[in-house]
Amino acid sequence: MKVLGVCGSLRKKSNTNQLVKKVALSSGCEFELVYLSDREVEPCTGCLGCMWSEGECTIKDGMQELYEKIMEAEALIIGSPTYYMNVSGAVKCFLDRKFALYFRGIGPPGSPYTGQRPLAGRPAVGIVTAAETGHEWAIETLRHHFEINQMNVIREIVEVVGINDVNDMPDVMKRAERAGKQLGEMLNCIESR
Repeated sequence: MKVLGVCGSLRKKSNTNQLVKKVALSSGCEFELVYLSDREVEPCTGCLGCMWSEGECTIKDGMQELYEKIMEAEALIIGSPTYYMNVSGAVKCFLDRKFALYFRGIGPPGSPYTGQRPLAGRPAVGIVTAAETGHEWAIETLRHHFEINQMNVIREIVEVVGINDVNDMPDVMKRAERAGKQLGEMLNCIESR
């Protein structure tokens, strides 16, 4: 699998999830979409058990399978709606729980207390949708997450769409398509022009 798309809206056909899918499809790469609505991902408890067990999280839930998918992916797309002035709770739990990956002994160092960065250098696309406001904080959350992971953010898509459907917004879909093509070029799935 080249690209892992994380659909962070709890509504399957939401604007966010449709944009994640559009970027992934437009990349021309092999991809998998993970819908957080289909997985039980509990909040991180801050127990630091992963720190003492080579990155094995003590919470046994839907995140266990996702760890391997994240590690296998050559690129990551994370999409989140803006529910209450920031990323959705499902996305926040996902981001927090990725902390366990820092202790698998892979990648360049972070800080003495935060392990290594196994996703360093991998391309990333952040997608945020909002009805009206809060999108600034939501994209900032994703941006910081990618920076901490030393990932290569190739594109951020931030769309204030009201209560409209992105499928009825050709400019929005075109921006998602361009992001996907850029990702595909980076991963050699699409020839550069």
